Amino acid sequence: MRAAAALLPHGQRSRYLEQWRADVAGAREAGLHPLGVAFGAVRVAGRERGPVALPVGLLALALRLRQSPHPGAVLVVVLLANLGGGVLLVI
Repeated sequence: MRAAAALLPHGQRSRYLEQWRADVAGAREAGLHPLGVAFGAVRVAGRERGPVALPVGLLALALRLRQSPHPGAVLVVVLLANLGGGVLLVI
């Protein structure tokens, strides 16, 4: 667990380390293998360090409209995205 915590920024290490140790200790009770929980901690630590790619353009709009109660708005975004992809294929 220390190796996974070492991948994190200094300010987050102690919080995650304590949480991950408790998760590994209680893994068997939940029917999980402790090694699988440890590998999951390493994966999470790797994601926390990585750069965040912000969605732009139609993708950002589609993500925002995903929870929309208006299916027509989502349909318009999907249609625009498909038309844009079609234009790129023709060019």
